[in-house]
Amino acid sequence: MCADTMLVRWPDRGDNIGKAVCAIGAFDGVHLGHRFLIESMCADAHQRGVASVIVTFDIDPDELFFDKSHVRKLLSNEDRFKHLSTLGADYLLVLPFTREFAANTTEEFLDNYLLNFMDLVCIHVGFDFKLGANSDGNVSWLSTWGDAHSCDCIGYDLFMLGGEPVTATRIRELIGHGRVADASRLLDYPFYITGTVVHGRGEGASRFDIPTANVCWDVPYTPLLEGVYAGYVNVDGRRYPAAINAGVPPTFSDRTNCLLEPHLLDFEGNLYGKQVSVSFIERLRDLMTFSSEEELKSVIGGNIRWVREHLG
Repeated sequence: MCADTMLVRWPDRGDNIGKAVCAIGAFDGVHLGHRFLIESMCADAHQRGVASVIVTFDIDPDELFFDKSHVRKLLSNEDRFKHLSTLGADYLLVLPFTREFAANTTEEFLDNYLLNFMDLVCIHVGFDFKLGANSDGNVSWLSTWGDAHSCDCIGYDLFMLGGEPVTATRIRELIGHGRVADASRLLDYPFYITGTVVHGRGEGASRFDIPTANVCWDVPYTPLLEGVYAGYVNVDGRRYPAAINAGVPPTFSDRTNCLLEPHLLDFEGNLYGKQVSVSFIERLRDLMTFSSEEELKSVIGGNIRWVREHLG
């Protein structure tokens, strides 16, 4: 099966879809490990001749249980759904993760949500998966439950790449150390931040002829090590190479609090109010305090040349 994915947001579920296999998880980052699990689930569904379903939540559970300042997301929720929708499942079932929902036992979760949507024949989860109000819905519990309900349960070991496990925690650590190229290999796409362009200092364009877009966002993304990066900015479906300042520039710390300022190569037009995605390909250097405007222009000019030569 595994054709075009249908997004279903609970409770807009319609009729029971019949026999199906599913993969359950938050899937933050939709990294290589998640992709392997979901693609294996789709292959299982195809072999059984039943529907394939990705089951996830409208928010990451951490967003409910922790203060926003302690949440470390790799994707916005909408971007997470977009990535999940590309993996070939028949359905993407998005459940509302509220305190009432979180209070369900594992059996109530299965009875009230999953079994209302499909007739389960197999559940695919990670080996450390836990579900339910008491976190008792692990692989062992699901296997026992499955034995009584003619439903298999498959738990997957950590996906390995280059002898190292692929996990969201490891990816967050790489991003926090500025190792965006290494993080991209585990994600299978460049780490990016989606935000809105707002008005900034204006000095980049007026004084240095190096205009920048000041990007702000509400999503609690995993913190990126401050520095200057080479990457891309996606605007209205078009991708522009960019030199990206991440963090408050020391030279202008008294005049700005913007944490993301990309300079787009060869862009003409007005970006104010637009939603853009800024992706990070390579970290070029630490942030610096410049002794003169000449030094600033020289260093930034070198960063822009690197971007043009390697990404232009």
